[in-house]
Amino acid sequence: MSRLPVVLALISTSVFAQVPASDLEQVWLEPGGRGSLWVGNGQTLKGGQFRGGASLTFGYAPMRSTNNRALVSDRFGLQVFGALGLFDWLEVSAVIPATMYQRGSTELPVSQAGLSNPWVNVRIPIWTDATKPLLLSAGLGVGIPVGTGASLGNGGIEFAPRITAGHVFRELQFGVELAGVLRPTVDYSALTGNALDTNGSQVSLSAMMTSVSLDGPRGEGSLRVFTPLTGNRIGVEALVGVRWLVGDVELFAAAGPGLWGEPTTPQARAYLGAAFSNAKPTRPACIEGLPYELAECPDLDRDGDRVPNSRDEAPLEAEDRDGFQDDDGKPDLDNDADQVPDAKDRCMNERGPAENEGCPDLDGDADGLIDRKDKCPTQLGIVENEGCPDVDSDVDGIVDRLDRCPTVTGATENGGCPWPDSDGDGVVDREDNCPKDSGTRLNQGCPVEKKQLVVITPERILIKDKVFFDNGKASIQKRSNGLLDNLGAVLVAHAELKKLRIEGHTDSAGKAEVNVKLSQARADAVKAALVQRGVDATRLEAVGYGSEKPQDTNDTAEGREANRRVEFTILP
Repeated sequence: MSRLPVVLALISTSVFAQVPASDLEQVWLEPGGRGSLWVGNGQTLKGGQFRGGASLTFGYAPMRSTNNRALVSDRFGLQVFGALGLFDWLEVSAVIPATMYQRGSTELPVSQAGLSNPWVNVRIPIWTDATKPLLLSAGLGVGIPVGTGASLGNGGIEFAPRITAGHVFRELQFGVELAGVLRPTVDYSALTGNALDTNGSQVSLSAMMTSVSLDGPRGEGSLRVFTPLTGNRIGVEALVGVRWLVGDVELFAAAGPGLWGEPTTPQARAYLGAAFSNAKPTRPACIEGLPYELAECPDLDRDGDRVPNSRDEAPLEAEDRDGFQDDDGKPDLDNDADQVPDAKDRCMNERGPAENEGCPDLDGDADGLIDRKDKCPTQLGIVENEGCPDVDSDVDGIVDRLDRCPTVTGATENGGCPWPDSDGDGVVDREDNCPKDSGTRLNQGCPVEKKQLVVITPERILIKDKVFFDNGKASIQKRSNGLLDNLGAVLVAHAELKKLRIEGHTDSAGKAEVNVKLSQARADAVKAALVQRGVDATRLEAVGYGSEKPQDTNDTAEGREANRRVEFTILP
């Protein structure tokens, strides 16, 4: 990209004394030419590769004030560039721009011609394999302040760090570049009357896409967005062009608009030039799914059978369609569905398991056992039953091999055996509050004279009354002694209930932390009461939830009363 510097002339008016010179250019051509004219693709020239050329440049209104007044109306220039790969890991390049003609303005009467600031760049590759997802390189440019005096100026030494990433496909390549320009700041507001009109350091993000052609034309497009670090506006520039390789000579032309970014973004710029290089454009030779020579790509797998071309005895024929392959990549007669190569397959035209030497199993091997290990070779069975089908003799949903009572219909939860009823009252022991005393179902298996306030369910112990506490305290009222006596007796009688969680709950009145503390104290009090009634303390766990788990609304007195409760959960 052409270097379009301007040194401000001495303005002989009563308002201006002298305005410092400044390098106005903010984009440069890519000397190595590996991507587009502006943006690289992440690659660098290899050791011994070079590219050199020249370009005519044109900029329309390359210097404008923020109110769109042209201080420099147009500029024609010449840019000479060259790049050399000193080593595979180091590319050096230079850009020498010059202005051949330009028109200034009353405010800025610049000279018509002169040398601009030359640039020297170094770039190193980081990731270089074009067959991988990303190419990456980093570089640094230095602008040397030797531009000619009042015509163009220099503005001091400049630095341009950049990092470039991209990828090359068979027909397209893409690239992005994050870059910066670090240079002294020059204020043009005295010329334009707008405080935003300054030129200095900036950060830019650029992107490109080009076609990949080994001969003939290559279309390309680039977009650059930059943000100044010193006052003037964010700017955007675009460039569309074509490059045509004729032998070893590359011809190119490009043009594009500039938006915003005053004072140093031209309204339009154009390039017309030629370059010579011994590093012609290349595309990745080995990409599966695109044409390639088998011998050139030994690590790819043309037929998709997971055997590389270099080891595949039939590289154009898939060895396997059902998930198995051996090491030769050659299809077997039974298509390897039995996972036995023909050389070891006793039934090459039939599918069979490897353990059966490739021959089919009489029951289709659906039970996972070959015939010689199958006690029921003609019946579909399971491995756990030695190839025979499972039987449920008592039809209780549990197969005989897992049924503790295979000839008696029972409950799944009891291993297939019926639940016992020790006192013969029709209430099974696990639900019977009095498992040794005959009673009625309505009284939870206890005699009618022993009124029951406790109901055992698989997950909980329900109580038909409440545990009452003194208001705002954890002391249990005497009227709850009967309930606790009943609960304690049931727990002592049911030692199979290994763990019970006592849960304390409150309503939402008061502070949450106070409610949690109170509910914990009440749960602890109930635990202590049950321990006094003979229940082993290790079977009990007390937890206070405060108002965290309401079972009713807290907006009514009745709801709050329901929420103040103690519950009992049977733990696994």
